[in-house]
Amino acid sequence: MTDLVSADQWTQFSAFFMRHYMMCGAWLVVLVLLIVMQFKIMTARIKKATVNSAVMMVNRQSGIFVDVRSAEKFAQGHIANAVNITAADIKGGKVQRIDRSKDAPVIIVGRDKYDTDCFNSAKLLKQRGFTQVFVLEGGIADWESANLPLTQKR
Repeated sequence: MTDLVSADQWTQFSAFFMRHYMMCGAWLVVLVLLIVMQFKIMTARIKKATVNSAVMMVNRQSGIFVDVRSAEKFAQGHIANAVNITAADIKGGKVQRIDRSKDAPVIIVGRDKYDTDCFNSAKLLKQRGFTQVFVLEGGIADWESANLPLTQKR
């Protein structure tokens, strides 16, 4: 059986790393950051809600939608009766409008499934004592894809 990496290949690898140490270091940093972020997401225990389960929570358990997008995006179209509290406001502790819903389902709505503001806002609300915090899986983009209505009324 032959070695996994020959001595000649190892010499080539080490020469490459020596010539491109900045690039290799940057890739290593990115890899570590990705692993750390994935670990944070896995350990945060923030539940995701599908469009259908979110509607059921709002209708049957007096849940609320909290839209963390900007006021401009919110005005262009949002879920009916959603409360617009930006991620910055949640971070600043300005959650008085939803304080009465600490024990009800709170569904955080963002742009799409890649919106980190949703995850961070959900984590902060849990830290502030909200017991049932969910992130709308796919955000407003999935809501629209499911042909559910948006409104522009305040």
